[in-house]
Amino acid sequence: MKDYRAIIFDFDMTLADTAMVIVTLLNEVAEEFGYPRMPEKEALPVVGYGHEIMLSHVTGEKDPKKLHRMRERYRQVCRERMPDMMVYFSDVPDSLRRLKEEGLLLGVLSQKPHAALSGSLEKHGLYQYIDVVTGCEDAPAHKPDPGGLLVSARAMGLERDQILFVGDHLVDQETARAAGMDFAAMLRGITQREQFDPGYVRQFYYKAQEVAEEFCEND
Repeated sequence: MKDYRAIIFDFDMTLADTAMVIVTLLNEVAEEFGYPRMPEKEALPVVGYGHEIMLSHVTGEKDPKKLHRMRERYRQVCRERMPDMMVYFSDVPDSLRRLKEEGLLLGVLSQKPHAALSGSLEKHGLYQYIDVVTGCEDAPAHKPDPGGLLVSARAMGLERDQILFVGDHLVDQETARAAGMDFAAMLRGITQREQFDPGYVRQFYYKAQEVAEEFCEND
């Protein structure tokens, strides 16, 4: 593996088992605006896309103004409730600790509100390992726009070729590609290994522990 100085992790289904949390909150916001709930199995495939895209899928709404209002309410709900609803994969705390002790800078990039991310990491004792948190308000546009990764890289004071981005979704792959950054796929989400671009993905992981084992070989 290349000698990286930092790892930026996607959040949903990379560090935290959040797919059902997202579907639950999307449906709650949809109901609040008068739309019927969507069955979980129909909503899950859209998890990982932008807020307007997810809400449009769940509600069938196409009007940009209505979607904007729903998006703002969804973000409010995320800030208020997500920190208490998050469930991290069991290997994540120790893996982040080991990577941090190895001297790597660590970041989290997500389309969630910054407060929801930082509040959740703090609540579960993980904020101490993270150098940069980049939420939806911190970047000029949503993934696959590269802005979030580039904002994170600048905050770390690093060049893009010094950073590995780890994510579970094709949107994450395309975000890294657009940013000119190396990418590793985390196979915990709904995206299967064969769906990723094998010529672009630097490494495939099934859990965060494997990332720590690769970067902390001598501990």
